[in-house]
Amino acid sequence: MVGSVTRQRYDALVGLGRDWVEAMGSVQWQLGDAALEIEPMRSYGSTNPLGSEELFTVSEAIRMFAEDVGLAYSTVRDYRWASSHWPKERRRTDVSHTIYKVLASIPGEQERFEAVSNPPPHPRGDPARWTHDSAKRVVGWKVDTPESVQEKVEAIHDLASDDAVAAVVTTDFLRRPAVANKAMADDTPGTP
Repeated sequence: MVGSVTRQRYDALVGLGRDWVEAMGSVQWQLGDAALEIEPMRSYGSTNPLGSEELFTVSEAIRMFAEDVGLAYSTVRDYRWASSHWPKERRRTDVSHTIYKVLASIPGEQERFEAVSNPPPHPRGDPARWTHDSAKRVVGWKVDTPESVQEKVEAIHDLASDDAVAAVVTTDFLRRPAVANKAMADDTPGTP
């Protein structure tokens, strides 16, 4: 059983889900490409080709498009940004739009194009395929589900950034004899 369904039903739902994600990705690309057509990406400080005849700023035109199609401005802006980093001939249907959006943060175009074709090993031993967290790891972002000791430590630090929370957590940890002994034995110099 996986959740409330048999493994067979789960596998069937995964197959359907991948089909749905592919269809959804196709629509996300189409919306991003449309937004990119309405407002092509420009370098910082450049002007509209219409010069002084420009009627809308980029954000106003994209905001208007988003409202007219019934989406949030930030959603359309993100789709446009992803489309600007992934030419149509570099897009694969077996990689979700979400993964492309994360991998778009790889600065070098060639490195970015090579990365999408080389997914890391799957954490459960399945065939290599991109996951949201594996893409985040490649670009150096914080993951949703920490796996390594370092990722877990960073997650704890984030949660305990408030001194009141850190004090409670530290007290709770020090009540665990094995943790307290290890902490007391650690002679690693701390940061001031």
